[in-house]
Amino acid sequence: MQPTPVLQRAIRRLALTTKQGPHNYYKGNRTGAMGKHTKYGGYVIDWRKVRTYVCPDLTDFNLTPFVAKRIESRRDTFAHTASGSPMDGKEYLRKWKEDGGNI
Repeated sequence: MQPTPVLQRAIRRLALTTKQGPHNYYKGNRTGAMGKHTKYGGYVIDWRKVRTYVCPDLTDFNLTPFVAKRIESRRDTFAHTASGSPMDGKEYLRKWKEDGGNI
C-alpha cells in the first residue's frame, strides 16, 4: 500500500528524519562545531567559536534560589551497611521490609 501522489508530494516537503534518509544520514541537534578534527584522530578547539556567557552583576538582586538557606544537609551515616554506601542493596531490602514490604 502506497500513499496517493498528492500525499507523496506533501511528504517530500517535510523535514527528513534519520529513519527516512540514507543509512549514513545524521541530522544533528544544531549545536555547531567548536573546532575541527585532525588527521591523526584528535580534535582542535577553535576558541573563536566557543560560546561565552556573560553573567550580569547580581549585587542587590532580590530573587533567591529555589532551596531555602535554612535547610540543613542530611548527616546520615551508612557505616552499618555491608558496603558503607547508601546504595547498598541489602540496606534497601531491610528498609523496604521495615516499611511493610512483603517478599
